[in-house]
Amino acid sequence: MILPGDTVLVGVSGGKDSYVLLKILAEVHNPSKIIGLMIDENIHGYSRADVFDFLKKTCHDLGVDCINTSIKKELGYGVDDFMLMQIKKYSSIKVSACTFCGIARRRILNAYARTFNVNKVATGHNLDDEVQTYLINILRGDLMRLIQLHPLSMTHSKLLVKRIKPIRAIYEYETSFMAYIENFKFQETECPYILQRPTLRARIRELIKDIEKFYPGIQIKLLKYVDEILEPLVKSTNTKPIELPLCSKCGEPTSPGRIICKFCELVNEVLNI
Repeated sequence: MILPGDTVLVGVSGGKDSYVLLKILAEVHNPSKIIGLMIDENIHGYSRADVFDFLKKTCHDLGVDCINTSIKKELGYGVDDFMLMQIKKYSSIKVSACTFCGIARRRILNAYARTFNVNKVATGHNLDDEVQTYLINILRGDLMRLIQLHPLSMTHSKLLVKRIKPIRAIYEYETSFMAYIENFKFQETECPYILQRPTLRARIRELIKDIEKFYPGIQIKLLKYVDEILEPLVKSTNTKPIELPLCSKCGEPTSPGRIICKFCELVNEVLNI
């Protein structure tokens, strides 16, 4: 997953998972080859300033370089701006905050990865996150996305830096426990947009938690099972000389068959840019 000479950009959100990931990577990899990137979503009432201050100190103690930015600084508008523009235009919410936030964060992470010429981008997705994402895309029938989520999947574009998820097989309660014994005061406040308008992910998360109570270990079994099913498809895709098309507006890679990328599509439809 990570080679000795790799430089790794770590997405540090201020949550327990990214903190645990940062600590583990600093122990098993050369800290001077690790960069922590903290991205503020610009959501009112969901400030991570205090946590970011703690993380800056943690990075310093670990010998890890640390960068702090925000979605608004990088893209011109934050999550609150995006949601407000939707309400003004449609008088309702057509695209969830999670959708915009996820796309924006991935774009920023990849941009910084290219800027600093890193080999890998590491994110703190845990087992619970991975199972939820697999189930979401199974329900949507999105086979291409499922293939892209597999750890053996290639990027198929020179402009995309390989993303890795080192703690994808670790339960959320395990990262919570490690963060607790490390005395990390992680942000416990739930994102207000999830509370206001539960997404499909939020509903699946609650469902899986209930099932896990009665059938302990069901999530790790599901992850391994889906990984095994997808592996032949992933290996077959990896052998094909596929180069993803570039967005006609921003020049970033997009999915096969698309003229503009999902980010530009959201901007065009909602912000009229």
